[in-house]
Amino acid sequence: MDADLASYLDEAVPSLQEGAEHLVDCDRVKKNICTVARESRAVVADLMVDQPLFLLSSAFVSGLLLGRTLFSGKKPS
Repeated sequence: MDADLASYLDEAVPSLQEGAEHLVDCDRVKKNICTVARESRAVVADLMVDQPLFLLSSAFVSGLLLGRTLFSGKKPS
């Protein structure tokens, strides 16, 4: 089938697949994800060591809000 269509294709128009491998730079994405994960881990570690009451209170409030949302009698519309 490709051979049948080859005569109708314009030589000046490049293929859509050319350059598709460079659409996303995987190395840069991996580096950014690793950096975000490392910084997030450092923030959580700092909060757990330096401010345990803040961490406990924020977890408690989050749990209250989540429980209220999940176990409320309202059904989503």
